[in-house]
Amino acid sequence: PNYEMVMPKGNDKRAEFDTASLSQAVRRVALMADDRSHAVRFNLTPGSLQISSQTAEEGEAREIVTTEYQGEETDIGFNAAYLQDFLNVMSEGAVAFEFKDGNSQAQLRPASDDGYDYRYIVMPMRL
Repeated sequence: PNYEMVMPKGNDKRAEFDTASLSQAVRRVALMADDRSHAVRFNLTPGSLQISSQTAEEGEAREIVTTEYQGEETDIGFNAAYLQDFLNVMSEGAVAFEFKDGNSQAQLRPASDDGYDYRYIVMPMRL
């Protein structure tokens, strides 16, 4: 298949996270996500990421993860299960999160060049 067609182009914004911290935060917040959509909201601001979810029946959850992000404030929604799929494969180190805006596909990959060159593309959800 022509995988180059889905690879994001023009992702000029980048944030780096500790893989373990991000994985644990997404896992905790996903407990309060809707059972059908598993939607979590990423609110990126310079220096931090707030991950949140809510359901009408059970309540809401929020976690803050530090990051090396210096761009403008951005809201993006994701399916938490898809994020966890990638984060479970990343055992340690830092993960790079690259995106263009809240409506375009995002790319996750290892932040370091340790000989592995793999990428994970995830589509955003409408919030």
